[in-house]
Amino acid sequence: MPPKSKSKSKSNGRRSKVAPKPKQIWRVKQPTRNWLELPSDLMLNILQRLGVFDRLENAQKVCTAWRQICKDPAMWRLVYIDRYSSGKDRLRCKDMCKHAVNRSRGQLLDLTIIGFCDNNLLQYVADRTSQLRRLEIVQYYHDESEVWREAFRTLPLLEKPSLVETKLVKEDIEAAARRCPLLKTLKLNQKIFKWDGSCEYESMVVNVLNERALAIGS
Repeated sequence: MPPKSKSKSKSNGRRSKVAPKPKQIWRVKQPTRNWLELPSDLMLNILQRLGVFDRLENAQKVCTAWRQICKDPAMWRLVYIDRYSSGKDRLRCKDMCKHAVNRSRGQLLDLTIIGFCDNNLLQYVADRTSQLRRLEIVQYYHDESEVWREAFRTLPLLEKPSLVETKLVKEDIEAAARRCPLLKTLKLNQKIFKWDGSCEYESMVVNVLNERALAIGS
């Protein structure tokens, strides 16, 4: 019987290579933050930076806590609604503005309305915002001066009105001078229509102090 060969086959003679273990990567676990645990005053400050539509249509629907914050009158001391940047129609903007005024519960201090104000909305605002100090309106859709005179009567703290494409007559300015004691200047920018059908803008800053002095002297 032939002796067994001591030589090993090529395949058996090779040592199998062991794959090196991957280096362990140490990761620091980042702490997670629960937004619901933030103090309510800090959360109010954050949500105030959202636009009116985002607050009413999105933020307040996230959870009960955010809804309660969005109901806080302090959230609505400043209201800015621009119909053109929002992409909403005039009726929708008016509804949202009224909703915001209602949420303020008389604490509204600063109001900007661009592209959708009319007699109805002005009267609505004036009846509910006796603390209003700054008012900016761009494009007013009616020219009934009596509404402005009544609005000035109910806004005694008004300091900085800016009215663009809004028609006021001399009697309106006199009413503002009499009924808004903190008012010093009134910024106006009105459309002036020419005989050929074209129009141009006339800008002016009315010195209400002079008007008030004239009213007292008369």
